[in-house]
Amino acid sequence: MRILHALSQRPGKTGSGVFLQQLFKTGNEQNLEQAVIAGVPFSEQNPDIENLKAQNFYPVLFESDELNFPVVGMSDVMPYSSTKYSDLDEKMYEKYEKAFKKVIKKAVVEFKPDVVICNHIWLLCGYIKDLFPNLKVLVLCHGTDMRQLERSPRLVPIVKKAVPKCDYIFALNSAQREEIVELHDVKDSQVITSGSGYNPNMFFPIKREKNKKIKIAYVGKICNYKGVPNLLNALDKSKNYKNIELNLIGHGNVEESETIIKSLSKRKTEVNYLGAISQDKLAVFLQTCDVFILPSFFEGLPLVVIEALASGVKVICTDLPGLDEFMGEELKALGAIRYVKMPRLKNVDTPYAEDIEAFERELSQKIDEVSVEFLNDNEYKIDEVLSHLDDKTWKGLFHRLEKYFK
Repeated sequence: MRILHALSQRPGKTGSGVFLQQLFKTGNEQNLEQAVIAGVPFSEQNPDIENLKAQNFYPVLFESDELNFPVVGMSDVMPYSSTKYSDLDEKMYEKYEKAFKKVIKKAVVEFKPDVVICNHIWLLCGYIKDLFPNLKVLVLCHGTDMRQLERSPRLVPIVKKAVPKCDYIFALNSAQREEIVELHDVKDSQVITSGSGYNPNMFFPIKREKNKKIKIAYVGKICNYKGVPNLLNALDKSKNYKNIELNLIGHGNVEESETIIKSLSKRKTEVNYLGAISQDKLAVFLQTCDVFILPSFFEGLPLVVIEALASGVKVICTDLPGLDEFMGEELKALGAIRYVKMPRLKNVDTPYAEDIEAFERELSQKIDEVSVEFLNDNEYKIDEVLSHLDDKTWKGLFHRLEKYFK
């Protein structure tokens, strides 16, 4: 079995990039031949994929003579210099399509894959099917691709024409599956709910001394739609803010990110801004934390929620569509995860102003609940928590996909 992984942006830098890295790693453990197509800057061509042979990496080079603009990101806020799909004019799009199709041809002719695992229900999967209609293409939805249907209306007809040609589409959860079937002209049998995964050899709990303060982590883009300003407000409203230390991990790369970071010194709560860190360093850091909070207004299925739980960290998270169903009732009963009601959204990721106060108040209440548990040294049954994560590993996800390779 020869697998070609395809991603239109940089591996390892976002959730979809981590998907690619980890699925590649699992395939490598099974001694499968694998290659990768990815979009990278001309000045930074290291794909950051362990055990990927140099001859099996097929980069599409941005900020080059052929593509004289930064990598185009599936999110409008990326953790690196990027271009928005909505900002592609006709000439830019023509260059983009030509560059990707040139690399796709080269990769397929040279590597001769049996199957392609393509990240995002977007342009790239269509390019592959246009060029090689008989090549099996499995498409992974990450959520950001669904949002681009609203963000980049000019490209939607191109995407919708191509998607039904793909063999199978994999949704992160059942809610997302229903949305894919509704928005794309695909057969019900083409869309499979596959879930997500984590690396149990990297993310696991350790025995350690109690922190002097309740150590909270946020991991993600430093921006408004991730709810970071609301998290900061909720912490300042907490009855236990003096006993709390918040650690913000991630980049934003937009003006709103700079505004958020500059505001940190004015907060009542102690806040440390750590910037972006590698997956291995994140794994070690999470082992030292007590709580992970994700107050986001839009996600597919956030990997870091699973990684935090596996590291022995309690989670507070917005009730993102499909997440509660995927995680299961048992984790709530064990006190491992708490959900905050999502405010009404006036578009895919912007809450109504009149709902923000109630959202921040409930978030603050959940923070107080967890804080009291730590301050009172309440028992936490981590072994039971881990037992409910057994089927949520990357190996488990790979095996769920593997059924559709042939």
